[in-house]
Amino acid sequence: MSRHLLLISLLFGLSSAAQTDSEQGTEVFSTPVERTYYQGGRTPFWLPRQAFLGTYLRGGVVTPVPRLQWEFTFYEQRKDTLVVLVEGGPGYSVARPDTAVEGFDVPFNSFYENTAQIGLGYRQQTLGGLHWGFQVTGGPLWYGGHLTHLPDERYTVGLIEGRLQVGRQFGSIVLGGAIGYGEPFNFKRRSVVRPFAGGFLLGVFADWR
Repeated sequence: MSRHLLLISLLFGLSSAAQTDSEQGTEVFSTPVERTYYQGGRTPFWLPRQAFLGTYLRGGVVTPVPRLQWEFTFYEQRKDTLVVLVEGGPGYSVARPDTAVEGFDVPFNSFYENTAQIGLGYRQQTLGGLHWGFQVTGGPLWYGGHLTHLPDERYTVGLIEGRLQVGRQFGSIVLGGAIGYGEPFNFKRRSVVRPFAGGFLLGVFADWR
């Protein structure tokens, strides 16, 4: 009888120990794994990963500049990401001053600035959903305008642009705003509409992985 009691006690003790270990293991593995929005991306690299709708403001000219952006991650550590990015898009003015040359009668009928750029960007995504980042890009700028009393202008120059963005994650998408500045360079000849290219940049963006 005592042997049976000893055997039952031993089995009960082993069962209790196994249950305790199982509960502890469950607690350990149930701890949430730290992840960021950028880890485990599902968008193929050949598809765009950001849409930006910005507006250039300079000299009284208002030029919306929608862009699509492709990003290629080359460094990622927890919530910090460094990317090589390619972006581009058209830009056509929706508002202009009455004259392209102050003090003279040179009606300003149209203006455009299209660009394709490549550069580097930094992105940070916190577990709380806050997103922020910046980028510096450069590339060709095709700009021009139609002027009354003067020949139409069409030129190709360089453009360097910097942008800061701040947003918040909503599901699998980050939405936010951005501010920046773009400055054309490498002018080779006199241009009446040159002072209206680039300038202060303000816009909104949507980012997905």
